[in-house]
Amino acid sequence: MAIVIDEYGGTSGIITLEDILEEIVGDITDESDEDEILYRKLDDNNYIFKGKILIDDIIEILNFDEDPFEFIRGESETLAGLILELTGEMPKVKQVVSFNNFKFFIEAADKRRITSVRMKVMEKDPEQEKEKEDIEKPK
Repeated sequence: MAIVIDEYGGTSGIITLEDILEEIVGDITDESDEDEILYRKLDDNNYIFKGKILIDDIIEILNFDEDPFEFIRGESETLAGLILELTGEMPKVKQVVSFNNFKFFIEAADKRRITSVRMKVMEKDPEQEKEKEDIEKPK
């Protein structure tokens, strides 16, 4: 075990032998590790996610080829961060946040963080797609 000191002499953290080994060989699962479930699929279009799930993990879960949040997410890496980016403030429980063909229903939150979000992936409107294609086509 080692104590990590930052550039100002303050304690920054602790590193264990397991931390070092995991950096070399990847994640090591043992009896003290608990698998945390970060999402649950309700049906083909509805999911419940923990706020701390990574946006990249959501993209993988939903089998998207491209990042649909690329231009709005800013520095956000988590779903909660993305929602804060969209709203510009801490949303209230039961608040609904919409973005393109996604609806985010805030299921649980405290004063400082969003803890649970139900996400609905809506079918893309064919008319919207046609308008988008018309905009993108050179004239």
